[in-house]
Amino acid sequence: MKYHHGNSVCISSQVGCRMGCRFCASTIGGLVRCLTPSEMLDQIYRIWEDTGERVSNLVVMGTGEPMDNYDSQRNITVSTCGIVPNMYKLADEGLQITLALSLHAPNDEKRRELMPIANKYSIDEILDACRNYFAKTGRRITFEYSLVGGKNDSEADAKELSARISDINCHVNLIPVNPI
Repeated sequence: MKYHHGNSVCISSQVGCRMGCRFCASTIGGLVRCLTPSEMLDQIYRIWEDTGERVSNLVVMGTGEPMDNYDSQRNITVSTCGIVPNMYKLADEGLQITLALSLHAPNDEKRRELMPIANKYSIDEILDACRNYFAKTGRRITFEYSLVGGKNDSEADAKELSARISDINCHVNLIPVNPI
């Protein structure tokens, strides 16, 4: 189910409901199943196709009670390219979600070639925010690292990256990139 108003979209995460509110039609059949993330994403794509409007705001809600899935928080990962002030803000929220950082380079020079955001925040600033996130949440950081042939995939790059993050409780997700 979906609701569309301007550039805002509400998508439902459940088919049916088990909360039993007497006035709500979504209770009639009971909870059948939860939608998969791809089904929720498909709702957004279909709205985009149907209206031709870019979706800029998204609310994930249940056709029932979203807070019924509160304990799934630990299975949520937020990926960022490194918006440092918001990384600190997220750490202060006290949520038990995983932080993933799209790093993709072992130093600022190479990162600026690959990611414009690197002109605003240095790797040192970003890694300090990652250390802060771990200190406040106890959640291991995931570093996403797309291997771009001839740009950031040398043995020297690997050693430099390893030296930079050796003190951080983290996982490095190496992502091979096809030529584009």
